[in-house]
Amino acid sequence: MEHTVGIYILLIGIACLVGIITKWLTQLPYTIALTLVGIALAVLPLGIDIKHTGFSKDLVFYVLLPPLLFQGALHMQLDRLKKHSIAITIFATIGVIGSTFLIGYFTHIFGTFGKAPYLIALLFGALICTTDPVSVLAIFRQCGAPSDLKYLVEGESLFNDGTGVVIFTIILEIVTGTSGKSVEISKSILEFVKVSFGGAIIGIGIGYISFYILRRLTDHLLENAICLVACYGAFWMAESMHLSGVIGVVATGLMIGNYGRRLAMSPKTIMTIETFFESIDFLINSLLFILIGLELKAIGHEKLLENTLAIGLAILAVIIGRLLVVYPLFFATYKTGGNKYPISWSHIIFWGGLRGSIPIALLLGLPNHPSIEPYRTSLLVIGFGVVCFSLIVQGITVKPLISALKIGTDQQDIQNDPGHSQEGLS
Repeated sequence: MEHTVGIYILLIGIACLVGIITKWLTQLPYTIALTLVGIALAVLPLGIDIKHTGFSKDLVFYVLLPPLLFQGALHMQLDRLKKHSIAITIFATIGVIGSTFLIGYFTHIFGTFGKAPYLIALLFGALICTTDPVSVLAIFRQCGAPSDLKYLVEGESLFNDGTGVVIFTIILEIVTGTSGKSVEISKSILEFVKVSFGGAIIGIGIGYISFYILRRLTDHLLENAICLVACYGAFWMAESMHLSGVIGVVATGLMIGNYGRRLAMSPKTIMTIETFFESIDFLINSLLFILIGLELKAIGHEKLLENTLAIGLAILAVIIGRLLVVYPLFFATYKTGGNKYPISWSHIIFWGGLRGSIPIALLLGLPNHPSIEPYRTSLLVIGFGVVCFSLIVQGITVKPLISALKIGTDQQDIQNDPGHSQEGLS
């Protein structure tokens, strides 16, 4: 136990060092720097073994994942979300389902995972289709991109995280529980609806109870602790009832972040909660990328070289899948809800759909099951390769694309936007 604690202190120290170097010497978003560190840890002989960290699937899903989702939902304004609700809902449901099947289909026909069954390719499609807006939002602030575009991208990411993890969980249960048997699509759809809406109801209920308690308190430390309990409690309660803990956490975060912040919290409480969860988000993001580097190191860096072609094919499949989903859905929704989005925004939504911490968490949380084990190494290596390409190549080229498309607005509009700042990750 003492050795494990020491390792995590060392890993957090590495994350802080990366943050300092990123701030002082580069203009890169922090997640891109973390990706490079993950690659370095995979190939450098640092003497840290993933087996000594006590790492497990439960650690990922029950400890690391809930605060990431809660923090994202905490800063989303419902009135701004309502403005873009039609587009966000369609992208986060039809878009995620379409991306999952398209990416799965193309990775399968490209032979990315060799002779693996289609369900393995579909599992990969589900875990890699979720997007992470942290790096893109940092770039948006630098460029002064329109705040409506920011909310569209961030809203899609927040809710596709929820639906993506639900779809991933359902497919994972099919792979590990009914391997070799036919899949009934109607039952899968009903399961998706049940766990999603059930999780949302649990999350809204816990969010309302938390709001009721917060209104009657004036202690910023106690209120912060209640938010932490609500975050983990929503996830645990929903999962214990075989519903979506991910959707539950998002719903609780939206309730507390909107009604709690506006009607129940003092300025000091708001600052305490925001600072606390941004710090937790920073540390968890850091640990996930460092842990995936250690996992790949245990696999062996030669596996990275052996899977170079497969990584390239997976990147191609992900790009094609994203393209075939984003443009049709954008043109179907760009004049809905009283909005009329500029056509140029479609290119940013497509190319700015970066992969980040959620796919990494799902990759690390793959169980040691006989149906998964033969493909686990390939899933880890190829998945990390896609995330690397997404964060480094797409992340670096989004800013020039915004400039080329002449998308911009008054920088003051971005600074006045009360959405989350995330200075630590920008």
